Amino acid sequence: MARVLVLDGLSDEGVQVFEEAGLEVDVKPPQKPDELAAIINDYDGLVVRSATKVTAEALKNSHRLKVIGRAGVGTDNIDKEAATDKGIVVMNTPGGNTISTCEHTIALLMSLCRNVPTAHTSMQAGRWDRKLFMGSELRGKTLGIVGVGRIGGAVAKRALAFEMKVLAFDPILSSLKAEALGVELVELDELYARSDFISIHAPKTDKTNNLIKLEQLKQMKPSCRIVNCARGGIINEADLATALKEGIIAGAALDVYTSEPFEDNPFMGLDNIIMTPHLAASTDEAQLSVAVDVAHQMVDYLKTGAIVNAVNVPSLDSETRKELEPLLFLADRLGQFQSHYVQGSPSAIEIEYCGDLGVTDTYPITSAIISGYLSPVVESVNMVSAPSQLKARGISCSEKRSAATSDYAFEIGVSIIVDGKPHTVKGTLFNQQDPRICSLEGMRVDAQPSGNMLICVNEDVPMMIGRVCSKIGEAGINIANLTLGRQQKGGNALMLLNLDQPMPDALLKELRAMQHIVKAGSVVLPE
Repeated sequence: MARVLVLDGLSDEGVQVFEEAGLEVDVKPPQKPDELAAIINDYDGLVVRSATKVTAEALKNSHRLKVIGRAGVGTDNIDKEAATDKGIVVMNTPGGNTISTCEHTIALLMSLCRNVPTAHTSMQAGRWDRKLFMGSELRGKTLGIVGVGRIGGAVAKRALAFEMKVLAFDPILSSLKAEALGVELVELDELYARSDFISIHAPKTDKTNNLIKLEQLKQMKPSCRIVNCARGGIINEADLATALKEGIIAGAALDVYTSEPFEDNPFMGLDNIIMTPHLAASTDEAQLSVAVDVAHQMVDYLKTGAIVNAVNVPSLDSETRKELEPLLFLADRLGQFQSHYVQGSPSAIEIEYCGDLGVTDTYPITSAIISGYLSPVVESVNMVSAPSQLKARGISCSEKRSAATSDYAFEIGVSIIVDGKPHTVKGTLFNQQDPRICSLEGMRVDAQPSGNMLICVNEDVPMMIGRVCSKIGEAGINIANLTLGRQQKGGNALMLLNLDQPMPDALLKELRAMQHIVKAGSVVLPE
């Protein structure tokens, strides 16, 4: 039975999803990395929010863990590179708290405009300081949004309802999508200069860390107010404090910080900033949504292999995965075949897709080829960890697609480059289900990539088939299938045999010593 560890608090409804799916669930409080490392190998799945840091140290003892689910959007508390190297899928729930975070952003914008927190504090102190709290309207103002994903797009929609003009910076937002949202795409410098309000909705990455420093703050209007409900550290906190104290900008509202709980707070005593303790996703509706969503995603992955909302590998929903299963099986077998067949130190893997595979995204198929290739020599490799494991071994991988067709609807070619020379096997599917090797080293064949296989390359002379098969039969080995190919008359020929029993090393040595045999190799694949 699969086991799931739930940390950082998850709604009962989320835990119930796991239990109803027949998974065993342990609920524990947040764990430090060394504490998590001590128990992690007892589980197949891990659920966290933001309190637990899933570091490389925490994952070092993990050989069983298959999936980490983040009940929320940000995954900066998870070492995704370490997880990928371990073959662990990292998932988040990007849609679950979209509205909650969007509405919190609007609440902070409104509070900044109308001085709500300071006016409330004044009233609590028994004062009536009405003249001190003159506000400003959102209507007619310009909002600059940095990062126009789900949340940024939702904020833009509501800002337009307030009759604001919306500028947007997002390096991958298309002009057509911007037009559909009703926003104007601009570069960052222009956004800083023109905006009356700026709202941050970008992910925390190396490129966005300290994105807004004192230099950028000085580009903004003195009346500008900035809101960050995304991730702490995108705005440099020390520089922001300086800008607020010196009147470089008019105000700010923060819900996220570089350390949480917030330490060494540089904003203490400032009345032109509003701070909330990471409340953007803290609504009953959002917490229920992300808990149920992450539980369903993890159950689907653990039971069917479906990958939804993954952040370290392309997503692959259950229906698509089911459709791809024959292709993934073929890809894995081609990779395994090449791992056994090709000798020497490879420098590269070159993959060619010819004809109509019926799919546009070949990443899962390429990953399956690499996983199959590495599986005989790398412990616990899978489609998640395979690309990084290959890269770590100094082997490059490239792929190309061609519309050219041959005798088949499509072919997948896998070339292993050793000493600058390619060794190529090609495969296809018969009736969309039956995997076949259709070409080896440029010679056409028809072989099932299964069980015990013998590959003989020989000079194209008479009696070679009989001599090889006789030796195999004399050793008490039954030949299940035999396929032949050759490059040209009088050149090299190929025998590819499926055997009912393993090929002994001594017999293989005899075959290699036979006259006219160029190459003989044994490949053992799962039945």
